[in-house]
Amino acid sequence: MIKEMADSLKNELISIRRQLHKTPETDFEEIKTAAFIREKLTEYSIPYFVSAKTGTVAVIHGKNEEKTVLLRADIDGLPIKDESNFHIKSERDGFMHACGHDIHSACLLGAAKILNSLKDTLNGNVKLVFQPAEEGMGGALPMIEEGILENPCVDGAFALHVEPLETTGKIQIKDGSIMASPDDFEIIIHGVGGHGAYPEKCVNPLSVGTEILREYHGISEKYNLPCVVTICSFNGGSCRNAIPDTATITGTARSIDPITRKKLIEVLENTVSAIADKWKITIEFNFNVLFPPVINNEKMNSIVQKSAEKLGLGITLLNEPSMAGDDFSYFCERVPSSYFKLGIGNTSKGAVYPIHSPKFFADEDALPLGASIMAQAAVDFLDTF
Repeated sequence: MIKEMADSLKNELISIRRQLHKTPETDFEEIKTAAFIREKLTEYSIPYFVSAKTGTVAVIHGKNEEKTVLLRADIDGLPIKDESNFHIKSERDGFMHACGHDIHSACLLGAAKILNSLKDTLNGNVKLVFQPAEEGMGGALPMIEEGILENPCVDGAFALHVEPLETTGKIQIKDGSIMASPDDFEIIIHGVGGHGAYPEKCVNPLSVGTEILREYHGISEKYNLPCVVTICSFNGGSCRNAIPDTATITGTARSIDPITRKKLIEVLENTVSAIADKWKITIEFNFNVLFPPVINNEKMNSIVQKSAEKLGLGITLLNEPSMAGDDFSYFCERVPSSYFKLGIGNTSKGAVYPIHSPKFFADEDALPLGASIMAQAAVDFLDTF
């Protein structure tokens, strides 16, 4: 029944997705996006309230109040110039939906319409969360701190993310860690500058930084840590014959579980400290702790797999986590959760570019499939969890 209902919404979902695709907005500035989502919820007669400025939360009350399941879609875009072949273009220069959050939002609106039509049969409530700022500052934690997991109290959560490198309609899932913590760091090296002709009288912060880079490159293997450490910028100096006083390194440090994360921070800081002692200089190390890893609950994953089977969707069991991050992890820390991926790739249509690519392109045949799996998972959770 849910599959047929979702299929009947395909044209509407495509229209919703394309409207959202035109107006990508970032970091709590999703004004037009939020307004459009709220208009659709009003059209569907689903009451909502505002959270974290541009976030929206709606509740569909079932025939009883015993359980509540949360469905989340992130709504923000990226500061990337749209270079895709999609005939519907971003209307904001320098911004686009290159991570598919327009698709996530359309799928959740579709699931909302389906579930609202079934509310008299639901064995509990469905809380719909349209979350801002996933790509930047993070909108999940502010919404949680405002109490969206209460009244009614949430018992479990699901989130879908598109995957353009997977065939349209296939579901990717993994027990345990599926996404990493996307932390970052800054290192400021205070050397001794001087004339480039006399390096022996200086402490070249670029030489020191090169040593840090070399040590960081081998951390995963040296310490047997499931992590990724990447230097993303290295800046110092402004002319060809002068050694600078300072150099700055920035990068990302990603780990898939709390224990590894703690160890990795220690290793990164200790490595810098040892190099500073060796060169007898001061090096500042600043680590920015961002979102935790996304860690799935096996029982919640099992619900997704059974729901996918009911809908005739294929399942791909992932062996390794992605080293990207997602602040859905804050929901995972608080309630049993499942974060899974929906294939939107289709080589014949040119849907072959990864997320965050300026050429990102999606097979819109996936839209009713995304709506159906979210709706089915919600129903199955309320029936069985």
